[in-house]
Amino acid sequence: MTHRFLVPADRLQGETVTFSKEQWHQLHVVLRLRIGECVAVFDGIEPVDRTVELIAPATGRIVAERPQPPEPRTHLVAYPALLPRDKFEVVLQKLTEIGVAAITPVVTARSLVRQSPDASRQARWQAILREATEQCGRGVVPQLLPALQLGQALECAVGAGRAIMAYEQERHGTLRDALAGAPRTVAVFVGPEGGYAPEEVASAQAAGVRVITLGPRVLRTETATPLLAALVLYELGDLSSGPDDYQSRS
Repeated sequence: MTHRFLVPADRLQGETVTFSKEQWHQLHVVLRLRIGECVAVFDGIEPVDRTVELIAPATGRIVAERPQPPEPRTHLVAYPALLPRDKFEVVLQKLTEIGVAAITPVVTARSLVRQSPDASRQARWQAILREATEQCGRGVVPQLLPALQLGQALECAVGAGRAIMAYEQERHGTLRDALAGAPRTVAVFVGPEGGYAPEEVASAQAAGVRVITLGPRVLRTETATPLLAALVLYELGDLSSGPDDYQSRS
């Protein structure tokens, strides 16, 4: 497996790549890579991975390029309820791997975590998104947006496209029906450990959100959130990243 690193465009000068101090520590001390070995780098802008040979401390030379798998054409925005630290970090990681474009944490009536993340927590979450992007082969790090109260999040989501909410008490609404005629921007909502309060669901429906079931079993929120994201992309033919699949939808 080739190790992969996000390197800002200003550190790519011609064929020369300059790694940060932290990246060089990862390369040299943690991974124990030596001069002459190769890694992959991407800049988060151009849809290509560059094969880079290490030629000196913190320095490499581009020796090859290859196109990245395309990003989903569906602009999928996830609105996961805030969770305790370890659970929410897993949600961020999995949403990145699946292909969401943006993530907005949401404070709900039953959220155990009710305070917006501070600067330190935001920085850690950004690092998790970057590392997950490096690991899974994506070329774009999902955008991490500021946390919102549920009412604010619903307003943003409905105004931007199709909004879908998973609710464990729903018995009839299906994802396939909710996605019928959906635009390219889709938002998905999953509640906290205790689920959404009934009045929150009623407010969502009144705002135009499609409320759906994810089946008869009660899923943990850290399971339901990435599952719903993956199902949306699958239903819209956007989960596969094969070039033929992508071009067929152009």
